[in-house]
Amino acid sequence: MHVHSDRLTDRLGRQWIGGWLLVAAVWPIVVTGGQPAAAQQPQRARFFYNDDGDRAVFLLKGPFHRRQLHYPVDVLVGTGVTTLVFCANMGSDQAYYPSKVASSLGWREVENTRRNARYTYFNRLREIGEMLRTQKIDVLGTVMRRAQQQGLEFTPSLRMNDTHFLNKEPPLVHPLTGEFWMQNQELTIDGGALDFSHQKVRDYRLAQIRELIEGYATDGFEMDFSRQPTVFPAGTGHSKRGLVTEMVRQARRWLDAKSQRDGDRRFLIARVPHTLDLCQHYGFDLGSWMKENLVDYVVPASPDRYFQFDIPLGEFLELAGRTGSACRVIAGPDSYRATPSMYRAAMSNYYHMGQRDTYLFNFFTARADQREYYPFGDEDYALLRDLKSPVTLWGRPKHFMSAGWFPGRSLKLAEAARPYHVDLYVGDDLPLGRAENILKTAHLQMAVQGLPVEAALEVRLNGQLLPSDSAVRDGDQFRFELTRILPVRGPNRVSVMASRIEAPPTVTRMELLVDYDLRGVATEPAESGRGE
Repeated sequence: MHVHSDRLTDRLGRQWIGGWLLVAAVWPIVVTGGQPAAAQQPQRARFFYNDDGDRAVFLLKGPFHRRQLHYPVDVLVGTGVTTLVFCANMGSDQAYYPSKVASSLGWREVENTRRNARYTYFNRLREIGEMLRTQKIDVLGTVMRRAQQQGLEFTPSLRMNDTHFLNKEPPLVHPLTGEFWMQNQELTIDGGALDFSHQKVRDYRLAQIRELIEGYATDGFEMDFSRQPTVFPAGTGHSKRGLVTEMVRQARRWLDAKSQRDGDRRFLIARVPHTLDLCQHYGFDLGSWMKENLVDYVVPASPDRYFQFDIPLGEFLELAGRTGSACRVIAGPDSYRATPSMYRAAMSNYYHMGQRDTYLFNFFTARADQREYYPFGDEDYALLRDLKSPVTLWGRPKHFMSAGWFPGRSLKLAEAARPYHVDLYVGDDLPLGRAENILKTAHLQMAVQGLPVEAALEVRLNGQLLPSDSAVRDGDQFRFELTRILPVRGPNRVSVMASRIEAPPTVTRMELLVDYDLRGVATEPAESGRGE
């Protein structure tokens, strides 16, 4: 929760409002000293779509058929997506390709898949994995070739230390546990994630990276450190960060060596935790990666599942500028519980913060009940157009939520007649929408629990008092129609003050809903006298 009360300028001359670093939505020309990795940085915007692969393999209903391996590509044809990022493994250790390093898909029979109803779908995983091995079907290669045929870039992704196999069941009986983990349990962090302090663990991952780059990196490769980020024992990440940096260097060398053979430049993506502090905590030295031009794209993404409106892209962009890197930064929020209007709002925020490209992760999962179809509905296809750029987002309905408050934090109004503050970032230029006569509605909504009916509530937007006659209360819900007073583009502060309280009420939700009409908003005609 950001509670800074004033505009601040720090010793580096950076301006902050309410905890937000102001970054101009421009992209500087970077002089790189002729280093090839930066000099050949692609300038066109990319739209990355990350597919974890499980629906193509074992969550579809009916008999398995080879054509379903085309679906991850075919459903994207005609959308704004330029680049399919496809997970090479289920988790980190069961490969969707004929690996000489990782375990094969469904590599062992696990009894609990038979007796535990939560794991019945893994029965199909085992059966499909056996069939793929018997018929020598290369899932990753099939998807790669289909992408090439349909004009999409293809990028294999390796989750560097996925720990789904630690959830709900012990790893010794979990269907997603890999053979390497089973044989090297002493190289783990307290019996959990693999410990990258050990050379054997790093060599194992590097061997996976090498065979993926050699066999499948037609356009680039992704190292996913955000799902999940723990690679070292707690408290040792900063001191051991050089170990991961050397792995990134090696991936860059293999990509460059492949590019030299055929002349096609290949990019390297790094998905990392969503703040620089967390990156340092876990042992990801982004400053060195950028300074050495090892990575072309950095995708800050929260390790949890909740959708985010406020990933601080500014600090990553500033780091790229300080290191002289041409690395591009893209927010990669998860989809959990996000509506289409929320997606549009968050992406408009990120574009205004300085993002040039688009990245979607887990778009097909818990945002809606999508296990009944694969993988899109009509609303999803509209989003795949809308999210492509600021141009396609302009004039589309949006649902903004306050910083860090989704799915829900709270702010206690502990004292009467004292203002409490909530930060709200708004990527849309609402005053411009009003000036162009297309802003149809703008409503500030909040939920306040425990506020007596007789108590007054004073709400200010960036210091301006919202008129009480613009407010509608329905129980705990308050709705302010914004007409003369609109949020500015970028950081905003909402101040809430309650009067006549005994038990402190709590603000549990703060959001802004906007809608447009690109035909123009109709106004009431002026009354005129009629002739006799």
